Amino acid sequence: MLTQNSTTLRYFLWNLFLAASLKYMRQLIVLLVLSFAVVGYAQTPRLYITGVVRAAEDSLPLEGVVIFTTNPNASGVSTKSGRYAIAVDRTPGRVITYRAFPRKTLTLTLTNEFLAQWPGDTCRFDVLMKQDSLTLREFVVRPGPDTVIGNWHFFIEDFAFAPNGNYVLLTYESSPKKAKVMLANVEQKILSSAPVPVEVKELFVDYEGNINVMCVDSAFRVRLNGEQISIVAMPYKDFCARMLPCSDTIGRRILFSNYHPAYPAFSYFTYDPKDSTVSHLKYIVDGPLLKMYNWEYDFLKPKDRLYARKMAAYTGIDVRIIAATMTGFPNSIYYTPLYAPLYVKNDTISVFDHYTDSLYLYDSTLQLIARNKIDYHHPKNWKEWDRRVYQDEVTGEFYARHERAGFIYLKKIDIKTGKVSGTYKIEQPWPKHLRIRNGAVYYIYRPKESIQKKYLYRELIILR
Repeated sequence: MLTQNSTTLRYFLWNLFLAASLKYMRQLIVLLVLSFAVVGYAQTPRLYITGVVRAAEDSLPLEGVVIFTTNPNASGVSTKSGRYAIAVDRTPGRVITYRAFPRKTLTLTLTNEFLAQWPGDTCRFDVLMKQDSLTLREFVVRPGPDTVIGNWHFFIEDFAFAPNGNYVLLTYESSPKKAKVMLANVEQKILSSAPVPVEVKELFVDYEGNINVMCVDSAFRVRLNGEQISIVAMPYKDFCARMLPCSDTIGRRILFSNYHPAYPAFSYFTYDPKDSTVSHLKYIVDGPLLKMYNWEYDFLKPKDRLYARKMAAYTGIDVRIIAATMTGFPNSIYYTPLYAPLYVKNDTISVFDHYTDSLYLYDSTLQLIARNKIDYHHPKNWKEWDRRVYQDEVTGEFYARHERAGFIYLKKIDIKTGKVSGTYKIEQPWPKHLRIRNGAVYYIYRPKESIQKKYLYRELIILR
């Protein structure tokens, strides 16, 4: 019995030795194969080619020239000084290409004679590239969208024009809660960025020309210092009370209003900081809507009227405003907030009063100089009037916005006559955050059912 156990033990140990040997044998074979592969690869000689790429007409260095070869792939790009470097296999017949638009493409073939001149592992080859003469066929230039700034890494939520032709962008990668403000140039290069600590809504350019980031319950001033951008928190309540009501300036006067979206009337005023005087400019009212607004008090129950009068005595607010607020009339389908914008062009104040169908023009002394009839806001289909007037930030021209089947139509307004002098249709449907500058309309757009992010586009306005 002891002999049988000893034989079994020897048999078990022998099998264990064979298994271990087979395991390590596999690893040894793999190491040998890899070693032979490395040795075989190391046996392929390499050639390190350097040099300078220059323009043939003036011998100035060329930046951005692409130098490449294939099988296997290798590439390089020339620097500002025109220098380049590329490492290739030392194989006869290999072709190296030099390419830069609008230059003629050059090739270098590694012949046996060339390789014999450079027996080492490094050679120098300078290149002169000639200007390529291109023959262009005739084509017709038509208006259409041009991508101003687009990036696959972030959405553009809003934008504003910055000095030196740059753009301030309000962006986010996945959510407005994690947004950034960016400074970009006309070449779509992001110069700098700054994170916004809270959820963002839009950019707001105040009457002083400052760019502000408006958030859910806070505001930040955008600071630009050369190519650097940063934000500074503003006291939100004071900002809303002092900056948002102001529309523009004329001379040293500040133009502002007491507009509230829940009341169908308001006035424009001017404020002179020198002597702190306030002057009334224009009263805006939607007469039929104001009557309906005031009727809310008349239809209250007696106990509700009593409560409204008590609240009026306690707060000092008009009893009819309290009654309309109690019934929720400003939130009903019968109520539409007023829209009568004020703009300044040179020394002329323009007030678009859509409730008297009039365009009022005032001079710098606040004297009425003209009252022109307007009717662009009364189209055949009343739904097309989109309740928005834009002013070109450079030329000062005005455009009324109409919408039809998702497409925006810009109707140019002649302030001398109040008539529409031409119409332009924006090519992309449902554009967002329109701004007009120097005869072109800028907007944010994302194609429907597309993986593309929101881009900033521009279209030249050609009236029809």
